[in-house]
Amino acid sequence: MKGARVFSFTLLSLVVGVSAAAYAQGEHGKKPDPAAAKPGEQHQPVKPPPGQAKKAAPPTHAQPAAQHQPAQAPPRVQGKTPARPAAQPAAQRQRVQQPSPTRARTPAPAPARARTPTPAPAQARRPAPPAVLPAAVQRQRTQTEQQRATQYRQRLDQQVRFSQQQAAQLQQQKRANQYRAQQLYLAQLRQQQLRLQTARNYSNDPYIRTAPSYRYAYSGTTRETNQYGADVLRQAVNYGYQQGVRFGQADRQDGWAANYQNSAAYRDANYGYSGYYVDQADYNYYFRQGFQRGYADGYNSQSQYGTSLNGTSSILATLLSSILGLTSLR
Repeated sequence: MKGARVFSFTLLSLVVGVSAAAYAQGEHGKKPDPAAAKPGEQHQPVKPPPGQAKKAAPPTHAQPAAQHQPAQAPPRVQGKTPARPAAQPAAQRQRVQQPSPTRARTPAPAPARARTPTPAPAQARRPAPPAVLPAAVQRQRTQTEQQRATQYRQRLDQQVRFSQQQAAQLQQQKRANQYRAQQLYLAQLRQQQLRLQTARNYSNDPYIRTAPSYRYAYSGTTRETNQYGADVLRQAVNYGYQQGVRFGQADRQDGWAANYQNSAAYRDANYGYSGYYVDQADYNYYFRQGFQRGYADGYNSQSQYGTSLNGTSSILATLLSSILGLTSLR
């Protein structure tokens, strides 16, 4: 096929060449027309170039025709070979990029692992619910609280009158610092009177329905109370210490001999008591325990039994626990 094409193309070139030669001879046989010489001269240079181009074309096309087949074959092979490596990097890039989502997904379970142990400590920290007393015991405890509040109200009225008399006596003795401390004590007792006049809702009081959880003893007598009663006893010791510091400092400043038992606050021992949760005798006992230690620190300007922060005195925690002697029942 290749040879036939070359032969046909060569034959066509020869025919065109012969026709061009015959046409040239005919032109030479004619007489030149002066009027048409100029257009002929302009037209002849246009036609011969195609004829010449056609003659020159066979060698130029013939040579590439023979060389075109072997010359184009390698580029096709070379063109195909780069296509394969070009496809390989694309696949490799996809393969390399595929693990990235898996790496991002692997840390996802980590928060779940961190959250799993959290419920266990939270459940362990929850305190056990307090035991609830039977309805009959709750009714009996309500009656006891009502009687205690009535008795303390009468006792408090008497103590307010006595504190007023004590303050007047201190003023006559010109014990200005002791008188000032007594006035502050009297103001607290009057506030307690106002609180006792407020009606108390025993049905919603948690102390009524909560079973005892602590045991304590003093003067050979053992008693039981719950968390609410234990808080009142702690308050009695702390209030006693604070008042002891105040009255001890007052006696020292007035130049009076140290004697905590002569203080009206020590004899009354009801500062801060509301008539709730514990007997008045129990509150008085623990108040005096704190008072005598606070009086010693106040009179001697020391901090042996407690500390003072921003003008507020408090007994040492270890000493407080030792004085109360509370024993857990659970």
